Amino acid sequence: MEKNILFKVKKNKSSSKIVLLFLFAVMMGSFCYLKKWKAAETPGKIINWDVTSYYSYLPATFIYGDLTLEFLKKYPEKKFEEHHQFFYQIAPNGSRVCKFTMGMAILYSPFFFLAHGCAHLFNYTADGFSLPYEFFLNLSCLFYLSIGLLYLRKTLLLYYSDVISSFVLISIMLGTNLYYYSTTEPAMSHAYSFSLVAVFMYQFITWHCHPQLKRAVMLGVLFGLIVLVRPVNCIIILFPIFYDVFSKKSFLKKIAKYILLWKDLVTMAVSFIITVSPQLIYWKYMTGHFLFYSYQDEKFYFNHPHFIEGLFSFRNGWLIYTPIMIFAFIGFVILYKRKRQLFFASSIFTLINIFIAYCWWTWWYGGSFGSRPMIDTYALMAIPLAAFFEYLFERSKSIIISITSLVVLLISLNLFQTYQKSIGIIHWDSMTKEAYMEVFLKTKMSFEDCVKLDKALVHPNYEHAMKGME
Repeated sequence: MEKNILFKVKKNKSSSKIVLLFLFAVMMGSFCYLKKWKAAETPGKIINWDVTSYYSYLPATFIYGDLTLEFLKKYPEKKFEEHHQFFYQIAPNGSRVCKFTMGMAILYSPFFFLAHGCAHLFNYTADGFSLPYEFFLNLSCLFYLSIGLLYLRKTLLLYYSDVISSFVLISIMLGTNLYYYSTTEPAMSHAYSFSLVAVFMYQFITWHCHPQLKRAVMLGVLFGLIVLVRPVNCIIILFPIFYDVFSKKSFLKKIAKYILLWKDLVTMAVSFIITVSPQLIYWKYMTGHFLFYSYQDEKFYFNHPHFIEGLFSFRNGWLIYTPIMIFAFIGFVILYKRKRQLFFASSIFTLINIFIAYCWWTWWYGGSFGSRPMIDTYALMAIPLAAFFEYLFERSKSIIISITSLVVLLISLNLFQTYQKSIGIIHWDSMTKEAYMEVFLKTKMSFEDCVKLDKALVHPNYEHAMKGME
């Protein structure tokens, strides 16, 4: 990759700026319209299920001063375990250990402290779970998502025109399940991971072209946060490894370049270790070991992958509920021909990521809308998606109009199905082809419709899945 990619002539970029502002307005409008925080202390609350476990480090440390989670029983009147799902595991030494790593708690933390201050200031219950905490957690998603979209735009503009970048931004934000996990379940990890990956990619590309120690520090910290939010996303390191590698000669040239940049690489490693060290210290304090597998009996079955189901099953299959990503897979072919320095980095990562994701024991990922782990990688998938759009936009006007119409149709379908999922028409883990057709394009369900849907659903056997049999 030539250095001057960062300094190429910047022609009119007004359209992507307008699109970015439009998307910010859409997200702010959704935030204000849905007001998810108003469900605090009700079954529809934000701090629930996985989010409780992500978040529990904060109230445990800064409100109750009790990382052992003994406070769950110390305040029976609050009914913590009844109202919130505290997913913890019992370590061999008997300690309660938070199931999820603390990356999300770190990202939540500035908003948690704002919420805690507001709870005291405006006489809300300052227990970590009242309305101010839900409000600021919702706001945190909007904040980090905005950063992710901003950096995704910056990355796209390094390689593609302003118009193409605009199409990709709209497609990623409104045409995928990223929108659902930014609005309806905003404190889940996926929008945050998307943004971390988007920033990481841009910072790496700029460091690769113009090495600076400050960027090396940022890369180490970003990679540490990516790992702490969702450890399996550590494979994003494949993007830097294979970036700008398209032949044996280019690979050897890259190695020679990085040997000369050993100070930067050491800086990245040290920054990474410092970033993940709080988690290692926590595990050591709670279990006596610096490393602890907190998922216990949940595991990957690498000898029993579910590629076809993960991509095409009506039970949260990725390309069934996010069909616009089919364009990204076609785009890999174009990427190979036109921007080979990006092809291997993105394609190798995508293949390995799909393999790992669909070897997980619950390949449908429990209660989901579509295949939610794929959201984490949409910043990278934006590259082949842009290649697809670029190729088609060089064709005739009729093709441009046709593909634009199809994109609008797919975005509309995604937004409609987001609404269906949010009101319970699309089931979280039991959809079948028959069930999907039963609810297709419906906004209301009569009693008879509900009976037909219930008969069409096939509920997964979680006990069998835990053993790799589902």
